[in-house]
Amino acid sequence: MLTTPTAMLSTLAAGLLLLQPGPPADLVIENARIWSDGLPGFASFAAVRDGEFVYVGDADPQWIGPQTAVLDAGQRVVLPGLIDSHVHMLGGGTGLAQLQLRDAADKDEFIARIAQWSAQLRPGRWILGGRWSVESWTSPESPRKEWIDEVTGGRPLYLPRMDGHSALVNSAALELAGITRQGPDDPEGGVIDRDPQTREPTGILRESAMFLVSRFIPEPTVDDKVDALRAAMRHALAHGITSASDVASICDLPAYEVLAADGNLPMRLFVYATADDWSGAAEIIKSFQGREDWIEVNGLKVYLDGSLGSRTALMRDPYLGNRPDRSQWRGLFREGVEDGRFAANLAAARSAGLQPIVHAIGDQANHFLLNAYAVEFDDLRAARCRSEHAQHLLPADIQRFGDLGVIASMQPYHKADDGRYAEALIGPYRARSSYAYKSLLDAGAVLAFGSDWPVVSINPMLGVEAAVTGRTLAGEIWQPQENLTVGEALRCYTARAAYAMFEDTQLGRIAPGYRADFIIMSASPFDHEPKWSEIHPVAVYVDGVMRYEAGD
Repeated sequence: MLTTPTAMLSTLAAGLLLLQPGPPADLVIENARIWSDGLPGFASFAAVRDGEFVYVGDADPQWIGPQTAVLDAGQRVVLPGLIDSHVHMLGGGTGLAQLQLRDAADKDEFIARIAQWSAQLRPGRWILGGRWSVESWTSPESPRKEWIDEVTGGRPLYLPRMDGHSALVNSAALELAGITRQGPDDPEGGVIDRDPQTREPTGILRESAMFLVSRFIPEPTVDDKVDALRAAMRHALAHGITSASDVASICDLPAYEVLAADGNLPMRLFVYATADDWSGAAEIIKSFQGREDWIEVNGLKVYLDGSLGSRTALMRDPYLGNRPDRSQWRGLFREGVEDGRFAANLAAARSAGLQPIVHAIGDQANHFLLNAYAVEFDDLRAARCRSEHAQHLLPADIQRFGDLGVIASMQPYHKADDGRYAEALIGPYRARSSYAYKSLLDAGAVLAFGSDWPVVSINPMLGVEAAVTGRTLAGEIWQPQENLTVGEALRCYTARAAYAMFEDTQLGRIAPGYRADFIIMSASPFDHEPKWSEIHPVAVYVDGVMRYEAGD
């Protein structure tokens, strides 16, 4: 648990004081099975006044008055509003209206979907979307521009892989960017995949090389971005997510200001702005016009490395199965890491009082990050510095997360995905210290869960399933020694997730003094062998107001 014994007693004492007669509640929940981090079991009744819980416990009619709304939960499980600790709301909302290839079954379907999408676009429009993955295909070969040039009709195409760390582009896009067999060379922190004999670009761009093409994509308007954010919030609420650590670009903040000015927000967004220069970003954030407790900028985000699936996550030892010309390939640092800019960014965040969150997937990237945090911050627990993803760790670094107080912000559904092929890339020894959920908790580390949507599904129940069962998308059980209990996994989506964004005194629990963000579930995640994909919210409340009802 995140609260100290003293703080817990204070909270309980406050709750007991609130048991004394007073004005009736605005809303009561009755006939419920209310779960919250800190409760020894299930409560049956809760009362809400002015948007916060004022009582949680056994049924108590003193809270019900003539104007009190009474919500009969029908013995369903009630959970705190779930918190996604790492999500890209704008990217996810934009992707809802773009080409989706995540579930394409094979090469033929992949090409057919692109052809169909291209045929219905207006002239001059880019083919965007993607989120493809080939790992589940019978023949998991990497896509090439030759697959799609004929079916795209000369339209430029830019389709990121599911992890967002590589992209497929066609010849029309390569021509716009001036990428040929003659050049350019790989940019810092990126790779242009080429045929090893002819040097002809294959159409796959990795990491910073993606920008060589993406910079030509027409920029959406602020109104377009606001519409995408609204769509994303509706999608999140339907899955029981009431708050999020939302990773966005620094240039997208004007869209968030428009949302903040609305005054009728359905969920809470705590933004972490991605920027290369944190000193300049800190100045921009100072003038950000948000809405307290609803849309705020908490901190800054930057990348250290890439991803496992794109083979750009930085590992201490080489990947397995590399091409002969890349036999020592270990992944790569992103631009700005080795020339001192990353260290300067950490110093800028500390000086500005902004929370640093850093993308680190490979074991060497996480080792580097722990060292850098320890040098820059005297009190890492107070700063609540985070490693985003923390997927592959050197065994000795697991205890360091707990000792230093660095938060491991992880996405358990990635384990279900990567578990199908990870050992083919890094071998069984390194896999043993990958997705080390239980080991991190045993080391005293704070573990927060999220989705990384739109990389994978935003559905937190699929994340809980992956963390609890260790089952991959192929149906196999992988690294079960790191499995958690259902309660532990839910804490990572509630109380610990709130702690990871400095909201642990207001969010993440159903307890007196906490905001009345809660969800009523269709079935209990605590049941024996629940059908995870069928569990969903039937109602979602934020500040005691219903924001989603199944069937909406």
